[in-house]
Amino acid sequence: MDLSLYVDAWAESADRTLALLDAVVDDAWELPTGCPGWRVRDVVAHLAALESELAGTGRGGPAQGRVDGGEFTSAYTEAGVRERDDATPREVVDELREAVEVRKKALASLPDDPSAAAGVTPGGIGWSNETLLRNRMVDMFVHEQDLRGAVGAPGGYDGRAGALVVGSFLTALPYVLAKRLKAEPGTELDVELTGGVRRSVWVEVGDGGRGRLHDGTSPQPTARVSMAAETFLMLVSGREALHPLSVTWTGDSSLVGDLLAEIAVTP
Repeated sequence: MDLSLYVDAWAESADRTLALLDAVVDDAWELPTGCPGWRVRDVVAHLAALESELAGTGRGGPAQGRVDGGEFTSAYTEAGVRERDDATPREVVDELREAVEVRKKALASLPDDPSAAAGVTPGGIGWSNETLLRNRMVDMFVHEQDLRGAVGAPGGYDGRAGALVVGSFLTALPYVLAKRLKAEPGTELDVELTGGVRRSVWVEVGDGGRGRLHDGTSPQPTARVSMAAETFLMLVSGREALHPLSVTWTGDSSLVGDLLAEIAVTP
């Protein structure tokens, strides 16, 4: 994978996020977002904590609640937010802006080996350069969407980040269908995304119980699901709906119901 794609998409989303935050009125900082339990200011504090830790600026990452093996603990994630409770919203935005600018300069020279261990990671988690940069792109864009949903400013899907992040989440569908739902071999699911990112893919479960993702549509799907890319992102990232969602389907309704119940793949 070309790491510059991840970096460019992350930078694009970060710039849009900062521009959005510059226009947010004071009352909006306490609005709930689709990220369960977090207000607008909490989401911004989270982004500031992670980017500052990577950049070595601002308050840096949390002093406690590190990672557990290959996963973040909830204590680590929450600590970065809570350590900024005494800061004003504008101070947190300024901290995020400084960290983003430092990271942009650092990433002007990309790592030579995408698979090599990243030098600095959130909480010291054992990620490669590719995993770190992909995850920062995904995290930034998903939280940009959290903020947009909270303040009523939809958008952001017309650039690199939207297409790459949606595409990344689509690759999780074979796991959801084959491993979580344990769908029978021969099951085929069509997924059509509309709205900001338009994609048509289908997932099949093979004889060995392994899921595979294909572009296009299946000639004889067990079920076909259609939704906006914005809806897909909310569901797959485990967000709470702030507005009514629209999902249409044909075929096996039980399969579709199980899919929607188990589709979230973020912690």
